[in-house]
Amino acid sequence: MVKIKNYFKDINNTLTFIFLTIICIAGFILRFRNLGYLSFWGDDGHTFVGTMSILKYGFPKLPSGNILWHGIFDYYLKALPVLIFGAKEFSFRIVSVLSGIGTVIAVYFTGKELANKFVGFLGASLIAFSTWYVQFSREARYYSDFQFFFIVSFLFFYLGFVKDKKPFRVLAVVFMILTSLVHGIGMTLVFLFIALLFYKGKKFFKKEIITPLITVILMYALQVINQVFFWKVGRSFYVQGTGIRALLTAYLKIPDPFYFKIMDIMFPKMYYVFMAGIIVLIIFAIFLSIRKKSTTEDLYLNENVVKWGPVRWPFNMFMIYLTFIIIAVFLSLGRMYGQQRYIYFLMPLFILGFSYVIYLVSLSMGMLIVKVIRKKSAKIFGISITVIFIIASILLINGVNPKESWAIAYKKHNEKVDVMYSISNSWNVHRDAATGGKYVAEHMQADDIVITIDIYNSPPYTGKVDYWLWTGNLVSWAPYHNEGSKVIDDTYGIEVIRSLMAFVNILNENTNKNIWVLTNQSLFTKEHVDPSIRKLLDNYKENQVLTARDDASRLYYFPKISLGQRIMLEKVFKPTADNIIKVQEKDEIAFDFRNEAAGKYYIYGFSDVEKGVGTWAIGDTSILFMNINDLTKDLKFNVAARPLDNKKERQKVEVLINGNKVSEFEFSQTNEFSGFEFTVSKQLLKQGINDLVFKYKYSATPKELNISNDGRKLSVLFQKMNIEKLP
Repeated sequence: MVKIKNYFKDINNTLTFIFLTIICIAGFILRFRNLGYLSFWGDDGHTFVGTMSILKYGFPKLPSGNILWHGIFDYYLKALPVLIFGAKEFSFRIVSVLSGIGTVIAVYFTGKELANKFVGFLGASLIAFSTWYVQFSREARYYSDFQFFFIVSFLFFYLGFVKDKKPFRVLAVVFMILTSLVHGIGMTLVFLFIALLFYKGKKFFKKEIITPLITVILMYALQVINQVFFWKVGRSFYVQGTGIRALLTAYLKIPDPFYFKIMDIMFPKMYYVFMAGIIVLIIFAIFLSIRKKSTTEDLYLNENVVKWGPVRWPFNMFMIYLTFIIIAVFLSLGRMYGQQRYIYFLMPLFILGFSYVIYLVSLSMGMLIVKVIRKKSAKIFGISITVIFIIASILLINGVNPKESWAIAYKKHNEKVDVMYSISNSWNVHRDAATGGKYVAEHMQADDIVITIDIYNSPPYTGKVDYWLWTGNLVSWAPYHNEGSKVIDDTYGIEVIRSLMAFVNILNENTNKNIWVLTNQSLFTKEHVDPSIRKLLDNYKENQVLTARDDASRLYYFPKISLGQRIMLEKVFKPTADNIIKVQEKDEIAFDFRNEAAGKYYIYGFSDVEKGVGTWAIGDTSILFMNINDLTKDLKFNVAARPLDNKKERQKVEVLINGNKVSEFEFSQTNEFSGFEFTVSKQLLKQGINDLVFKYKYSATPKELNISNDGRKLSVLFQKMNIEKLP
């Protein structure tokens, strides 16, 4: 209490406290208002399921049985507000709000310790009011939390290892480890020891430095080993494959200048000031080397001056620039570019570097004014620096728009968002998973089936998910794996619907259950969902329950039915007369899969005809359409085909007519052609178009079976099919 009273006896300390408090309160108001309005989006669902798993098991064990190591410490941070307020958007975002304000405070003290209060206050103000920082401090994901832990680790490292304050060494090591557990990129904090080597020289190799360095490196190494060999979910999607080789392949790339380009785009004036700071640093070093009697205290700076022979240079400013540039370049070595959010955590150093340069320029101009008026006065010098610093700051800052920052809290789902400040520069609206998800939760029955495109953000609202609808093959993102003939999601352990027919089959094979289908913007993105699925849903507009607040996400409801098919295949594929096999006057039809003329009948699930060989069925389903006008006779089918042998299991073909199962045949484990026949009762046929469906137990690529370089998913090679009308 005595120390606190003594602190506030100094008017400068009192004013500092008041100004910093005002900045923090204003920043808090910008971040806190209407915090729970917007839906979870992006990867928020990972934060949700990770946190809820911790509350259930004590560690993030997912419904799939996998452990979500990615961002594990952040889930623990989110757990307490969720316990207090419940599992809603506000609870997951309040930690980001507090981290955002914590970053404001940490930036002030970092700027003050490395330079002075000018730098500290400008840095804190930019963090508090800049649109990007306000936006990301309102997200459920770890962006703001990661930034806070990073800058606090930087500050503690400086105090502990540069200023030699022992308690902060321990805190620095602890926070450096925790930061990497919020996000793995936090391991780049180890580069701070490179800067320290420049400062300490031979003294670097003392126990009080080497022991913490080894501790940090060891903990980081254990995390890398854990990620490479044990992560089943949440792996960086920039690392394709598993093992050390995959990791090295991902990051041993030519650096990409994306992060420097994006800063130029987002903060053009600040970027040029920051980059000019490299020249300013050199000039400052020359000044200190020439004016050997000058001290940094004379310049109102808390700078540490390093002496290399006759050269004296400002280490603190050097530390800011070295750390920022080396980490930005390191992130550019691999595939970690294309989204500016990946460098968000590092931006406090960018702001501190900018603020430092503004101060040094203001200092130089203040010195020039005193020299011009030939009147040495500390008061005039101080006022000159202050006025110039404020004016320069106002003229040169970017990204501070009070109106825009204030409006963030009231942004609606269907309003355009600034992609520069969005969590993804390809998302120009805040997607709405809440409206449809809540509706399903309120109206579904216990045995209803829930299908969603948004695997992460639908379950927090629906409370369950049975299938993930995702047909895309993004090279860098595939959070699922194969289990036999099925593709299984890594998070919930549910089946992934990878094709139009797989979607249709689920709708038709579960007619005794209500089915809910939740979609989002990905329904309109061909790289995510096959456009034919959107066309199918467009044919069933009467089943659309609602359109969500983003004007893109939709909810469809297919109620249970007692008889027949939910989805008529002819309505899905809309075959023309040329695509339909005519089973009319003739008593027998010989359909030759080896004849190129047969290709016009392949509506779905067949490759091109291999002349004289046959036609491969691809995927898990193939369809042919037949036109029948004689319903007085049964039909007998005789098929000659052979499987693609995967050496693991025997291929099985299931045959359906108009949704009714009529036969099942299992091939022997051989590549020889086999014949199988089945009879279709006239009662299962209908006048006009009938669909003949073949379903396969598995499909595989010849490439993965080391047969050839063919990358097609093949199932069965058809040779011929005879259709005979029985007497």
